[in-house]
This record gives sequence, structure tokens and C-alpha cells, in this order.
Amino acid sequence: MASLLSKVSISQHRARVLRWSMALILCLGTFAAMSPATVAGNRCKDRCNDVYHRRKDVCKLIPLKYERHRCEDGAKRAKNNCKRGCR
Repeated sequence: MASLLSKVSISQHRARVLRWSMALILCLGTFAAMSPATVAGNRCKDRCNDVYHRRKDVCKLIPLKYERHRCEDGAKRAKNNCKRGCR
């Protein structure tokens, strides 16, 4: 009777350890897979936005309103073309 009880408790302990280890692996895998994908997916778009903001800052130095708006529109078109290349 004692050996049967010890075998049952050992198998329950193994099952519990296996369950916890699988849960831990699942959580770690989720966090590891989520972080690089998020960063890598936005790197191209971040570069496009940085270039856009630099060009727009240069456009703000133009004193004539009509020329300034043309410059800003060109910067926006360039940003959209850049983002299209990221997909």
C-alpha cells in the first residue's frame, strides 16, 4: 500500500512539474516572439517618419506660404512612397 501511494504521489508531482514547465515555456516564448517582431516591423516606418519630419522642418524655414505648402506636400508624398516600400 505504501509503495502504491508513493508511486501515485511521484506521478502527480511529475505531472505538476510538467504542467508548470510547459506554462513557463509558453509564456517565455510569447514574450520572446513578440518583442523582436514589433521592433523589426516598425523600423522601416520609423525611418520614413524621421526623414519626413526632417524634410518638414526644412520646409518650415521657407517664408512664402505657397512654396512652403508645396514643400510639405512633397515631403508627405515622399513619406507615403517610403512607407509603401516597407510593406
